[in-house]
Amino acid sequence: MSYEMETYRPYAASRSITADELPGLYVPDREPVFSYGCDEDGAMIVSLHDGFSTVSLLHDGTWYWLEESPDSDPVEILLCGQEAWVPAGVMVRRETGLAALLLTPDLPRLLAEFTWREQ
Repeated sequence: MSYEMETYRPYAASRSITADELPGLYVPDREPVFSYGCDEDGAMIVSLHDGFSTVSLLHDGTWYWLEESPDSDPVEILLCGQEAWVPAGVMVRRETGLAALLLTPDLPRLLAEFTWREQ
């Protein structure tokens, strides 16, 4: 299965990419959002920003945030070209977002290696 990459600056665009291309394209310009799966069985969505990423996982019908801290204070970010509020603890390091995205095909390992918070 391939990954999808969407950008929102200067206009919205989408394309399919491979896992090999992912590290080279994982840069915060143009507000990229990466996804994998995106069907009823599950999905991974990673948004990349200057200084942080957000990671959402759909698993067993429930959405989860990947978190690096339990901080639940709401923070406003720009997500998919729209203003959104997220818990501060789910603004993870950019390299964490990439690592999670690359592990998405291995769901048991993905669930074990990171801390998840229900959305």
